[in-house]
Amino acid sequence: MLRPKFTACLMAGGKSSRMGRDKALVEFEGEPLWLRQMRMLDALGANEMLISGRKGSAYAEAGVLIVEDQIADAGPLSGIESALEAAAHPLVLVLAVDMPWMTASYLKNLLQTCEPARGVVPKHDLLFEGLAAVYPKAARTVAMDALMSPDRSIQHFARECASRGLIKALHICEADAPLFRSVNEPSDIR
Repeated sequence: MLRPKFTACLMAGGKSSRMGRDKALVEFEGEPLWLRQMRMLDALGANEMLISGRKGSAYAEAGVLIVEDQIADAGPLSGIESALEAAAHPLVLVLAVDMPWMTASYLKNLLQTCEPARGVVPKHDLLFEGLAAVYPKAARTVAMDALMSPDRSIQHFARECASRGLIKALHICEADAPLFRSVNEPSDIR
C-alpha cells in the first residue's frame, strides 16, 4: 500500500516559561532542539514541511514555511489548527520541539498506521500524546470548535477527533513510553 502524502509540522511556538528561554534553541546532544527535530522530520520523507512558531525566531532561516498561531495564547491546539489550515496534504504529522527522545522509526510507524483520511494519536492509559501524532486536515473544524470552547486542551481535541472517526488511538507500550518525555525545565536536559 502506498503511503498517503503528508505534511510534517514542527510545533515550536510555545512560551517556554518553565525553561526560562526558548526551548527550540536549547541544545541537546550538541544541536538546538529545533534543528534536531527538523532533521528527524526530514528523514521521514514529508511532502511538505512547516514550523508552527514565530517568524522572528532562530528557525526562520530554515527554508520552510513558518505558520503563526491564528489565535494567540491558546496553547498548542492553536498551532495544530493553523498547521492543519496551511497544510497542502491530507495528513499532518505534528511533533513537539521539546520531545528529543522521539525517534524517526516510531513516527514512521505512526504514518504507516494511518489511512488516507484518518490519522493516529498515541495513547498511554487514558491520555493522548497529541504532540507526536498524525491528524487529517478534516480535524481542523474540530480544532476550531475546541478553540472556541472553554476546554482548549489537546486531550479534549483528540477525544473529539476519535469520537468522529478522524483519528484512531494507538496504544503506547511501556518500552516506547520514554520517547514521549519532554524537556520543560533546564534540569530535564541533564
